[in-house]
Amino acid sequence: MVSSILLNILAPILLLVMLGSLLRWKFKIDIATLSKINIYLLNPAFIFDKVSQSTLSWAEMGGVVIVSVLQVLTLGLLIFGIGKAVRIKGETLAAIALAVMFYNSGNYGLPLAELAFPSENSLIGARAVDATPPAAVDSTQGTTEHAPRVSKDGGAVQAFVVMTQGLLTFTVGMFIATYAGGTSASAGLIKILRLPNIWTLLAGILAAWWLRQDATRNLPILISATAGYLSQAMVPMALMTLGAQLASNPRWPRWKPVSAVLVLRLIIGPLQMALLLWGLSKTGISALDLWGEHAWPAQILILTAAVPTAVNTLLLVLELGGDADLAADCVFWTTIFSSVTIVGWLVIIRMWFV
Repeated sequence: MVSSILLNILAPILLLVMLGSLLRWKFKIDIATLSKINIYLLNPAFIFDKVSQSTLSWAEMGGVVIVSVLQVLTLGLLIFGIGKAVRIKGETLAAIALAVMFYNSGNYGLPLAELAFPSENSLIGARAVDATPPAAVDSTQGTTEHAPRVSKDGGAVQAFVVMTQGLLTFTVGMFIATYAGGTSASAGLIKILRLPNIWTLLAGILAAWWLRQDATRNLPILISATAGYLSQAMVPMALMTLGAQLASNPRWPRWKPVSAVLVLRLIIGPLQMALLLWGLSKTGISALDLWGEHAWPAQILILTAAVPTAVNTLLLVLELGGDADLAADCVFWTTIFSSVTIVGWLVIIRMWFV
């Protein structure tokens, strides 16, 4: 299992990140341009494509958003409670809170979800579907039949996580950043509304609603083909952009606060998500029960809750003031150490949810 995870899921991610770092080092490629291509073109197209073609129910879509909000808020309460108890200064506490609460759900989480839980119509999922599913033996008749296979779509689930994380980053995250920097957060609300992710998500939801009214309906080829091509380009471009960003400013960190972030972001974060999902599954509210019979939405949410700190947290600190060096260190070192912890969480998830 470990070798399969390393070779089939983590190795492609790390290789693409390394290629992005190499391109940055060799050619000094412009990170701002790469980021704009991801933010304003590839990421919105991916979200539209995945949501419009999603097999998720409306209840599951809403459940993913609610769970994502609850996770961020409960993590924030935990961190600020600990920080106040041990009397960490506000600037440092804000940087730690941002680094733990808001993770790289886009550049890292989307490719990870797509590689670990590919849909049938993705390039990776198409290869998996070609393999014959395991046979189940019918003991009463002595015949064998193929066991039913559950369709998974990691990208569709993660698209709603990306949207929720983006909204919370530029609302709750802006408030936390201003707590340290003393700057007004009103500009953040305008900024998030100018980003295309929310609007393409809404367009994807409308398209999914229209398609589900009649099984014979299809989106125009001009829209579906264009979104599909751009969607397939999102994973490699996002990971190479991440590699270029990491290569731009490596440094030896202040290990005491960074170590706290490493533990909270890479270990406590996914553990807290698992406990939250399990607790919500006991409430009897169907929309919040993502554990379900096969638990695959829960698996994706737990896995992507283990990804490193979001680059946007550094941008917020740089814009509004605060401990920018610590924020940069958290982004860099959580990404480095996640190459080990992600493997561990994948193994645990695959063993637990057999």
